[in-house]
Amino acid sequence: MDPKLLERYHSQAGAAAYRGKYRRSWIRRLSHRREMQIVRRALRRAGTRGVVLDCPCGAGRLAPVLLERAEHVRCVDVSEAMVEQARDALAPFVERGDVALHVASADALPFDDGDFDTAVCHRLIHHMADPEDRARVFAEMARVARRAIVISFSDDTTRKARSQRRRGVKRNRHTLTPQALHAEAAPHGLVPKGDPVRLNGMTSLVAIQVFDVVEPGA
Repeated sequence: MDPKLLERYHSQAGAAAYRGKYRRSWIRRLSHRREMQIVRRALRRAGTRGVVLDCPCGAGRLAPVLLERAEHVRCVDVSEAMVEQARDALAPFVERGDVALHVASADALPFDDGDFDTAVCHRLIHHMADPEDRARVFAEMARVARRAIVISFSDDTTRKARSQRRRGVKRNRHTLTPQALHAEAAPHGLVPKGDPVRLNGMTSLVAIQVFDVVEPGA
């Protein structure tokens, strides 16, 4: 990941700004609502239930949506400052025992094999330029999830991506085609379940892919 981005997210000011990002304007609030709708669609496709991993959790905005299907959510982020923001935002859920929070990296999770029904990895891999970094995340998600992984990525086949290429726009996100994503996930026993769910291919790169977890090489 970009060291400057990591530095920002590890700071108290950066984590607080990220928490408020999706409330900053009506456009941001609308974008958040639409994004949560495609997360819900992906979770339905995955058949998510039981104990769910949210990694990275950021400031905790996914947890309430995950709890619509899950019995318990474990929120994990590499930034202690982000986890503090999430703990504050999710205080009622934490007090009820519906949510637990941990500081850890997505490529070195402090959980046993198969601890989760579903592992959700939202808004992370588009920050990773190195396929080996993405591979470590895929491997950990596949290790800790019994049934399914729900992972977002920046889709290089969307209209927005094609428009940016034509105009020579310099991106701050690393895009993948669905086929490339599937190829990177396959060695870790991840089989795509349907096509990606896209936010809005004309205005957004965001897409979510659901994977079934099977034995590597199966």
